[in-house]
Amino acid sequence: MKRIFTFFFTLSIFAMNFAMAQNTKLTGKVVSADDGQPLPGVSVSIQGTKQGVLSDGDGNFTLTASVGQVLAFSYVGFTGQQITIPAGALPVIKLKSDNHMLSDVVIKDSYGTQAKKTYTGSAGVVKGAENENKPFSTFQQALQGEIAGVNVQINSGQPGALNQVRIRGINSITSAAAAQPLYVIDGMIVNGGADLTQRAGGTLSPLAGINNNDIENITVLKDAAATAIYGSRGSNGVIVINTKRGKSGKTEVRFDAEGGISSNLPLPDAGKPLTPDQYRSMFNEAFVNSGQYTAAQITALGTSYGLNSAGNNWYDLVTKRGSQQQYNVSVNGGNEKTRIFTSAGYFTQDATVLKSYLKRITGTLNLDHTVSKSFSIATNLNVSSINQNAPLQGSAYYSSPLASAYFLRPFQLGYNADGSINSSVTGNANFPTSSNSNPLYIAAHDVRGINNVRLLGAQTIKWNIWDQLKYTGYASMDYQTNEETSFLNAQMGDARSLNGSGTSQYSRYANWLVRNQLDYRYNIHGVEDFYVDASVGYEAQKSAGYLNTAYATGYPLTQPTLTAVGNAATPATASESTSNYTFDALYARANINYKNRYSLSGSFRRDGGSRFGTDKQYGSFYSVGGAWNIDGEDFFKKQNILTTAKIRSSYGTTGNANALANYQWRPTAGYGFNYNSANGQAYNTVGNPSLTWESSKKFDIGVDFGFFNDRLLFNVDYYNNKVDGLIQLVNIPWESGFGATQTSQAQNVGALQNKGWEFTVKGVPVKTKDFSWNVNLNAAYNANRMTKLAQNNQVNGNYWLANNYDYYTYYTRAYAGVNPANGNALWYTDAGRTSTTTNYSAAARVPYGHADPKITSGFSNTFNYKGIILALDFYGNFGNRISDSWSYYLNDGTYITGANKYQYTWLNRWTTPGQVTDVPKNVYGGGSSSNSSSGSTRFLYYGDYIRLKNVSLGYDLKNLDVVKKCGISKLYLYARATNLWTKTYDKRLPFDPEVPINGYNTEDIPQIRTITIGLNVGF
Repeated sequence: MKRIFTFFFTLSIFAMNFAMAQNTKLTGKVVSADDGQPLPGVSVSIQGTKQGVLSDGDGNFTLTASVGQVLAFSYVGFTGQQITIPAGALPVIKLKSDNHMLSDVVIKDSYGTQAKKTYTGSAGVVKGAENENKPFSTFQQALQGEIAGVNVQINSGQPGALNQVRIRGINSITSAAAAQPLYVIDGMIVNGGADLTQRAGGTLSPLAGINNNDIENITVLKDAAATAIYGSRGSNGVIVINTKRGKSGKTEVRFDAEGGISSNLPLPDAGKPLTPDQYRSMFNEAFVNSGQYTAAQITALGTSYGLNSAGNNWYDLVTKRGSQQQYNVSVNGGNEKTRIFTSAGYFTQDATVLKSYLKRITGTLNLDHTVSKSFSIATNLNVSSINQNAPLQGSAYYSSPLASAYFLRPFQLGYNADGSINSSVTGNANFPTSSNSNPLYIAAHDVRGINNVRLLGAQTIKWNIWDQLKYTGYASMDYQTNEETSFLNAQMGDARSLNGSGTSQYSRYANWLVRNQLDYRYNIHGVEDFYVDASVGYEAQKSAGYLNTAYATGYPLTQPTLTAVGNAATPATASESTSNYTFDALYARANINYKNRYSLSGSFRRDGGSRFGTDKQYGSFYSVGGAWNIDGEDFFKKQNILTTAKIRSSYGTTGNANALANYQWRPTAGYGFNYNSANGQAYNTVGNPSLTWESSKKFDIGVDFGFFNDRLLFNVDYYNNKVDGLIQLVNIPWESGFGATQTSQAQNVGALQNKGWEFTVKGVPVKTKDFSWNVNLNAAYNANRMTKLAQNNQVNGNYWLANNYDYYTYYTRAYAGVNPANGNALWYTDAGRTSTTTNYSAAARVPYGHADPKITSGFSNTFNYKGIILALDFYGNFGNRISDSWSYYLNDGTYITGANKYQYTWLNRWTTPGQVTDVPKNVYGGGSSSNSSSGSTRFLYYGDYIRLKNVSLGYDLKNLDVVKKCGISKLYLYARATNLWTKTYDKRLPFDPEVPINGYNTEDIPQIRTITIGLNVGF
C-alpha cells in the first residue's frame, strides 16, 4: 500500500510539473499608467527566449507561454516592466513614464492608433495639459506656435472668432475657407473651418464650443502618409482632437477656476490717432497749403467742423477694460470594466470693445465599458451653448467701433454737455451722414448677436472576432443650431436711410457619419516581431443644412426697444433653403513592421461625393511610406552620441472637396423671371458636370534623432506639395446665352506648389533633483508658387497672378518718395525705377512683396524649481508684407475733413524745402496729384514680428503637509499673462502686425492682453 501511495504521489507531482510546463495561449493589454490610454507597438517578450510580439493599436497582444515564465515589457518613453505569468488571466499592464520625452508616443486618427516609433508619416502632437486653463476662447489660439508648419492667424480680439489656420502653406485659392484644414473630433469629421455656419457676416467659429480643458491631445496630420486616408478632404491637412477619457483606479475630482482682466494691445506709435490739438493744426495747415482758401474761409471751416471745442479721444471712448472668467469641474475614474470622464465648464469673456463678449457653457461625458473579453463599447457626448455678441467689424462698416476711432474726427463729440450720448445728425461737428455715426449710440441701440447650440455624440462598438481580427462600428452625429439676430437702429448708422432694419436668421445643421472597419494582424510565421497590420472599411457621411431668413425695414422711432422683425413696417425678404452634402468611401490601410526597425505603410481610399460633377464623381487617393529606425541596427550601438535615429519618407495623393460649394457643379434653372404677373423660369447657372476636387501630390522626407537618452529630440522635414486642378473662374461667351446672368464658369484649370522645411527641437536640456527645463522650439519655411493659371499674368484685385509668383503677391503703384524741393509725392513710371512722375495715373503697377509669411516659429520654455513653475511661450512670423485697407483716408491731407490721421503722418510730413522724408506735404485734396495717399508700395509694411504670447508663474502646493491632510492630491495656484510684449521691425507700421492671411488690416477688434489668476484643485 505504501508503495502504491508513493507511486501515485510521484505521478501527481510529475503531472503538475508537466501541466505547468505546458504552453498556453495568453492575451493581455498594455496601457499608460498616466492616462490609461492603450499603448501600441509595445515590445512584449518572454525572458530567456527569443519569443516576443508587439502590441496592436489598442494595446492588445497575444502570445504562447507557460505559467511561471517572465514577461518583459519595453516601450520608448516608459519604464520597462516585468511580470511573472500567473495561473489565471494576465492583469492589465500599466507602464509608467520615465524621464524620456513623452510627446508623439502615439499617433491617433479616425481609423486607429499607431506607434510613433514605426509611424511613416509626418504629424505633430500637442498634449491637452499644455493648453489647459489658458485664457483663449478657441483651441486654435492655443495651438499657435506649437507645431512646425502650422500657421494660425489670430487677427481679431473678438471672443470666439474664427481663426485662420494653414498647414504647410496655402493649398487652395478659391476662398479663405477652402484652404482651412479638416477637423476631426473623437473620430467625427465635423463642419469646421471650411463649412461656415453663419450668414450674417458673423464671427463665431464653428469650433468655439470645444473646451480646452476637455482635450486629451491634438494631432496635426501633414503629409500624404498621414492624410491620404481622408481622401478628397485631406489635402489641407487634418487636425484631430481627442477628448479626455476615464481611466481605472481611484476616482479623481478636479476643479479649476480662473479670472482676470484684459486690455487692448498698445497701439504702435506710428498708428496712434492725432490728438485734438494735432488734428486742428493739421486741418488748418492742409487748407493753407492748398492755396485755395483765405484765412477767413479756413476759420469758418474750422468753426463748422467744431475745431473750437475741447475734442475727445475716440479710441478711448470705444474701448474699455475687459474681463474674463472660467470654471471647470471634472470627474475621472472607474475600474477595469467601466471607465468614465465627465466635465462641466463655464467660460465668459467681455472684450475690450463696446458690446463685444462671449458666454459659453460646455459639458462632456465619455464612457468606456468592457462588456466581455470580445466586446467593448464607448460613448462620447459633448454639448455646448454659446452666446456671442459682436459689433460690426472691418472699416467697410461705418458703425464699426474700431473703424470709428479713426474715421471720426476728434471734434465730433461722443457726449453732449449734459452727459447724454450725442445723437445729432445735423452739422459737420455732429454726425450728419451714415458714414459718420456715433459708435456710442450704435452700441446702446443696435443688437447683433448669435446663439449657438451644439450636440456632438458618438457611439463605438468593438468586437474581437478572434485574436487577430477585430471589427469596429462607429456612428456619430454633430447637430448645431444658430440663431442670428441683427437690428440696426433708425436714428443713426448704416440703416438710417431705411428707418432701421432688422434681420433674423436661423440655421440648423445635422451632420452624421457611420464607419464600419475590420482590422487584421498577421504575424509572419518563423520570424520574430514581423507582422502586418491591415484595415479595410466603409464610411458614409451626410450633412443636412436648413436655413431661413427674415429681413424687414422701417421701425418706430419712438420705440427703440422693439427690435424684432415683426415690428417693422416693410417686410423686405423672407427666404428658406437647404444646403446638403454627402460623401461615401471605401478605404484600406496596411502597415508592415519588422522588429520596430523597418516599417512600410500604404493607404488607399475610393471617395465619392455630391459636391463633384457627374462626369467625375469618384476619385482614388493613395499613399506609400517607409521608415527606418537606425537605432535598431547593431552598428548604431557602437556610437555614444545619438540615442535614437530614424529616417522616414512618404508620397501620395489627396484632394480638397472644400474648394467646392455644395451645388456648384450643377446646371440649374430658377424662378424669378416673371412676366405679366405670372411665374417665369429660366436657366440661371451654367454649372460644370466635370467639376471635381482639387488634387494634391505630396512628397515628404524627414529625420528624427535624439540625444542624451532622448532628453533632446530633433525633427527635420522637407516637403513638396503640388496642387493640380485648382478651381478658377473662366470667362464664357455671351452667345452661350448666360452672358446676362453668368459671365464665368468654374473649372479645374490651375496649379500651385508649396515646398519647404520644418525644424523642431524638444527636450529637457537641464534636469536635476530640484530643477528642470523643458523646451519646444520649432520653425517652418514655406515657399508658395503659382504654376498654372486659366489666364497668366492677370490682376486679381490687389494681387498679381502669374506663374512662379506667390499667390498673395501684391500688385500696386511703385512709390518713389517725396520731392525734397516741394513736398510732392512721386511715383515710378516703370518697373525698372528709372524715372518718376507726380501723376498717380502714370505710375507703373508692379508686383511687390507677398502677404503670406515665409517663416513661422514657436519657442516654449517651462522652468520648474521645487514646484515653482514658470512658462514662457513666444511666436514669430517673418518674410511677408502687410497692407492697410484704408490708408487713403488715414494719411496725408487728401481726406482731412473725413477722418483722423496717423501719428506717423503728423510727425514725418514734409514741411520745409530740402527736407528728406517719405510723407508728402499736407495738402487738402492730396496736392498736385490729388492722390498722395492712394494705394502704392508706400503702404506695404514689413509684417515681421516676435510676440511673447503667454507667460505663467505658479506654485504646486500639493506636497505641503496641511494639503495632504485634507486629502487634496493637486493644489496649484498660478498667475498668467498673454501678449505681454511684441517686437516689430517697421517703424512706419501703424497697426498690429497679425492680420488675416490676405495681408490686409481692416480695423477689426484688436487683440487683447490678459492678466489672470487661477487655481487648480484635485481630490
